[in-house]
Amino acid sequence: MPQRHLPANWIHHRMLPLAAGLCSSALAAVLAWVVIDISHTKARTEIAAQAQGHLLQIRDRLDRQLQSTLSVPETVAAFLAAQGSMSPDIFATVVGRLLEHQRNIRNLALAPDNVISDVYPRIGNERALGLRYLDNPQQRGAVERAIQTRRTVVAGPIPLVQGGLGIISRTPVFLAHAPGKVPLDGPQYWGIVSLTVNADTLFSDVGLNTEQMGFQIAARGLDATGSQGAVFIGRPQLFDQSPATLEVPLPGGGSWTLGAVPTGGWDAAGRAPALVVMLSYAFALIVGLLSARLVRAHQLVLGLATHDRLTGLPNRRLLEDRLSQAMLAAHRDRRPGALLLVDLDGFKAVNDDLGHASGDQVLVRAAQRLAGLARASDTAARLGGDEFVLVLNVVESADAAMDAARRVITALMSPIGLDNGQHVMIGASVGVALFEGQAVEALPALMDRADRALYVSKRSGKGVATLAEAASATDMSSGSAAVPGHPRVQR
Repeated sequence: MPQRHLPANWIHHRMLPLAAGLCSSALAAVLAWVVIDISHTKARTEIAAQAQGHLLQIRDRLDRQLQSTLSVPETVAAFLAAQGSMSPDIFATVVGRLLEHQRNIRNLALAPDNVISDVYPRIGNERALGLRYLDNPQQRGAVERAIQTRRTVVAGPIPLVQGGLGIISRTPVFLAHAPGKVPLDGPQYWGIVSLTVNADTLFSDVGLNTEQMGFQIAARGLDATGSQGAVFIGRPQLFDQSPATLEVPLPGGGSWTLGAVPTGGWDAAGRAPALVVMLSYAFALIVGLLSARLVRAHQLVLGLATHDRLTGLPNRRLLEDRLSQAMLAAHRDRRPGALLLVDLDGFKAVNDDLGHASGDQVLVRAAQRLAGLARASDTAARLGGDEFVLVLNVVESADAAMDAARRVITALMSPIGLDNGQHVMIGASVGVALFEGQAVEALPALMDRADRALYVSKRSGKGVATLAEAASATDMSSGSAAVPGHPRVQR
């Protein structure tokens, strides 16, 4: 089987499938990355919504607990506002009943004129008796704010002497009138009802822990200062990680700010599994490989339609396209080109004596030699059988075209080695037709002129090149006899 040869521009044919495969892989990889990124973003959005929902649940539970807890000092303040005072026995009885089911409350104190006069439970809190709020810098600010706003003010959480965190509320008491006296023009300030809440148990009851349900939790806003306050639960750095946040309004104004981030951070949240990423990029690679094979298959089909299967040279179909372009370029640039029609001499004898396999080898070797004479802008083609064509896109003159024909004849006269070690001799006859730049000649007319010139060469003997007359002439002139062993040129 003779060796199949690719066209002279085979490098472009090889690079095109590679380029197509790389581009397809790149596009598929980008598409996979975009899909993964969109999926990641969507997952992060969903996780952020889950975090927000989780914080809402915590806030609702915390709000209910605070309302329930702070209702105790509000009840005591209402009793005082109505009665004007409360005896120690009544205080112990009333507060004891109120605190029966309030496990988060540490103590409750009465401070008429801002001085603690009674505390429940008394045991363990005796040292608080006689404490003057306005003389204590740590207590004074919250008390004054409660008096000014006439509302309960929440402070803390703060570390307690007994250990743990405590939340302290200050509820101001205003009397409508002094008992036994004429009603005053406005409410009369009586003092403060102070409540200390065990923050640790309160936060545990509402689920305000540092980590739960796949989220890290933190809270800030010490002394109801909101998002500008210090962090009292969790890591302070959490608020630098773009957390989901939620405000918790507190009685008396101010708030706490809750924050939540996924346990592994936002980058890991919703990230596609490594296997999915690997499969996506493997898919991109497969797309590239399939694209390369598809382009290569298309090239092979296109090559079969435009190139000779045996020699790899352009066939008649592609030749006509190339020749038409060369003729148009010659007309545009006002310069001549040449068509060399080549017929192998002695090929039939080789084919008959040595067989078709040897004949095919001769055709392949002849095609290689002819293609080797073609410049980058020229086209070497096979018409069929033992007929070949060389299109010279640019020639300086008729003499230059005939010189090229002589080189073709000389190249094909050299012995041709076969695969079996034999050498055969063939020759070539050439018909040369110039296509001028002054006018566009019809392609069939140009081919006919070259064919008639080749006919003259064949009649004159082997190794002869004949130049066809100009397109306007109707007769062909003949030249001199050939020199034995050398190509002859006729004009």
